[in-house]
Amino acid sequence: CAGWDISEAGAHERLAEFVDDGLSNYKEGRNFPDKPHVSRLSPYMRFGQVSAHQAWYAADGILPEHDSQRETFRSELGWREFSHNLVMQNPDIRTKNIQTKFDAFGWRDDNAALTSWQTGMTGFPIVDAGMRELYQTGYMHNRVRMVVASFLVKHLMLHWREGEAWFWDLLVDADPANNVASWQWTAGCGADAAPYFRIFNPTTQAVRFDPEGTYIKKYVPELAKLPMKYFFEPWTAPEEILRSADIVLGDTYPKPIVNHEHARDMALSAFKS
Repeated sequence: CAGWDISEAGAHERLAEFVDDGLSNYKEGRNFPDKPHVSRLSPYMRFGQVSAHQAWYAADGILPEHDSQRETFRSELGWREFSHNLVMQNPDIRTKNIQTKFDAFGWRDDNAALTSWQTGMTGFPIVDAGMRELYQTGYMHNRVRMVVASFLVKHLMLHWREGEAWFWDLLVDADPANNVASWQWTAGCGADAAPYFRIFNPTTQAVRFDPEGTYIKKYVPELAKLPMKYFFEPWTAPEEILRSADIVLGDTYPKPIVNHEHARDMALSAFKS
């Protein structure tokens, strides 16, 4: 797979690089998709080239002043193991909701919206960047995974299984436990589900975690000339600004497929019920 040394030696080299260069700012840095502060160990853990135990003890190699960074990283390893425990306790977790009350939830059926999400053509730059990164590289930054997953189940009201299946097909680190447990968490039907009222605003997430648009520009280059004032919401830009940036909404870049506020209100009502 391009971009990955899939050997066991490559796994341990990556672990050493992360401890040396990424772990010292992991707690906050892991939220920024253009920064090198995620471990990128998940494909190696998925296929057994490095274990959670090895990663846990390798983190002892950082300086004492970075103890909180290490503990945050270790907590993520703990969540990973928790997902595997969920699968052991719920062997049909990939097809059935852990919280059975969601069996009656009214998910929408909209193939056009699903395709827009899958191909990174939703009109929301951070969502589109994440989905294109996934399609092009087989990987997606974890913060962005949460944003695109929330968008699918909360903005589009499409079944979490559609997202789980797409991630399963494309992710190099697709894990039978972590993938499905994370999707059930996002949808609110998992054992440790996110509150139903937690709906990521894709614009504010982009402004907060990709403030210069560096990540978005990499995967949505057609927006590169757009002034930052309109960059995260291209549909708000005046026509003359769009023309000067070589953007034609609905042609060179899609118009948003949903209205955020309307979609949020609809989701809050549906999930509250």
